[in-house]
Amino acid sequence: MKNRKYIILPTCLILSLTVTTGCFDFFGFDESYDPPLIINQPPVISGLNNVFLSPGFGKYEIDFANYVSDQEGEIINYQVTNSNESVIDISLDNTVLTISEVGAGSSDITVTATDGREGHDISATFAVIIASVLGAEDFTGNASVLIDFNGLGTGSVVDNPVPNFTFEGLTFEHDGTDFGSITLENNDHLMITHNVSETYIWSEYNLGGNQDFTGKKLRFDYSHFTAPTLSGAHWEDDPTAADIQLYFVDETWGASGGQKQISSLNLEYAENWQTVEILLSDFISLWGLPADPSTVGYIGIEVWGGEQGDPISFRIDNIGIVD
Repeated sequence: MKNRKYIILPTCLILSLTVTTGCFDFFGFDESYDPPLIINQPPVISGLNNVFLSPGFGKYEIDFANYVSDQEGEIINYQVTNSNESVIDISLDNTVLTISEVGAGSSDITVTATDGREGHDISATFAVIIASVLGAEDFTGNASVLIDFNGLGTGSVVDNPVPNFTFEGLTFEHDGTDFGSITLENNDHLMITHNVSETYIWSEYNLGGNQDFTGKKLRFDYSHFTAPTLSGAHWEDDPTAADIQLYFVDETWGASGGQKQISSLNLEYAENWQTVEILLSDFISLWGLPADPSTVGYIGIEVWGGEQGDPISFRIDNIGIVD
C-alpha cells in the first residue's frame, strides 16, 4: 500500500467558502481599518473680475452662482457691500446682484459667501468702473449737413434742445421713465436708449426745405452700441420687433423717402468710435418705390423695441450728409 500524504487546511476553508476573520488571522491578515476623515470645505470664489461699464448702461446683473462653488454642494448665502453709492446702487436677490447706474467713477463691491459653517465665510472684492465717454473726433471733410452736438449741453434733449432737432414717440414721458432716454452727453455727442417693447421713438433734423443730395452719403460715428437681437422687421409689421432705422424724407414726407435699418449693417459693440457712411442711393424706399436723394428735407433716426434688462443703447455723433 502506498503512503498517502495529507495537507491540513484551516477548517474555515474546508467547511465553507465563506471567509472569516479567523481565517484572515490564520494567514496573518487583519481587515480592520479606520475610514478616512472627511473635512467639510468652505466655498470657493473664482473668476470674479473687475467690471467696466459705459455711462447709460442703466442696470447690469451678475449671478454669483457662476463664480462660487462648494465641494459638498451645500446652499450658499451671500452678503454684499458697496463702497461708493455716488457711482452705483446694488441689490441682491438670491444669487443675482443687480448694479444700478448713478454716476461716473469707480466703486468696490465686496461679496461674502458662506455655507453656514463656522469659519467658512469667504470674500472677494471687485471694482465696477463707469468711465465717461467723450465724443468722436470732429469731422473735417466736406459736409452738406452736419450735426456734431458740440457745445449743446448735457442732459435730456427736452431740457437742452438741439436747434432744428425734434423727437417724438408712440408712448413716452419726457422724463424718460417709459421708453428710455435721448440725452446729450459730455456736451459733445448724443446717447439714445430704448427699453420698452412694442413702442418706438424717432428723432429728426429739419433741413429747412428740400435739398438735392444726389451722389452724397449719410454718415455718422457710433460707439458702445448694444442691442437685443435685431429683427430686420419694422414695428408696423411686427410690434415685437427690435431695430434702429436711419431715414431721409422730403419736406412733405412724400414718396421720395429712403430708409436703412441698422440690422442690415451688422454693427457690433465698439468701445472706440466707428464711422459709417452709406450712399443715399443705397437706401430702400419707405413706400416700396426708389429712394430719391434729390429732394431731402429731413434726416432722422427711428428706434423700436428693447426691454428694461436688454435695451437698445448707442451713442451717435457727427451725423450728416457728406460727399
